[in-house]
Amino acid sequence: MSQKLNELLFAMRQHSAFRELLEAVEAPPVTEFKPSGDAQKQYADYIFRSGRKLQQDCWQQFLIGEPTSDKEKS
Repeated sequence: MSQKLNELLFAMRQHSAFRELLEAVEAPPVTEFKPSGDAQKQYADYIFRSGRKLQQDCWQQFLIGEPTSDKEKS
């Protein structure tokens, strides 16, 4: 990761609205798969929602990441 990107992430993490940013984008709820009706559609929906949840977890972890400085707040 470049130094400029590290600096940007550090500045974002220090901002008072950073937690609000993380909470503003909600992951779609992943409901347990229960075969009924059109099982293929339900399974596809489950896979799609699971993928979106994983995608959200990945970008949040990237934004939160490891501290880039000893001075960084937790």
